[in-house]
Amino acid sequence: MYGLTHTKNREGVLALTVWTRKRSGYGGGIDTFDKTLASLLTREGVSLAQGYVLNVYGPDGTRLHHFDTTVENNS
Repeated sequence: MYGLTHTKNREGVLALTVWTRKRSGYGGGIDTFDKTLASLLTREGVSLAQGYVLNVYGPDGTRLHHFDTTVENNS
């Protein structure tokens, strides 16, 4: 990971964008990456109570992964 931005969407849900030097998807590794990222954000005081949307992009701008933990998508 070499870049991370965050914002909130219209509903106030955290939207994370990550840039990586990887050229292909994370496969099963996205769960580990997601847990590590969520732990880091929580330690920094970021509330994940409403869930979040994570998009990971490769070095050429290709979206490698989309991960949505919002309540409406996980109930």
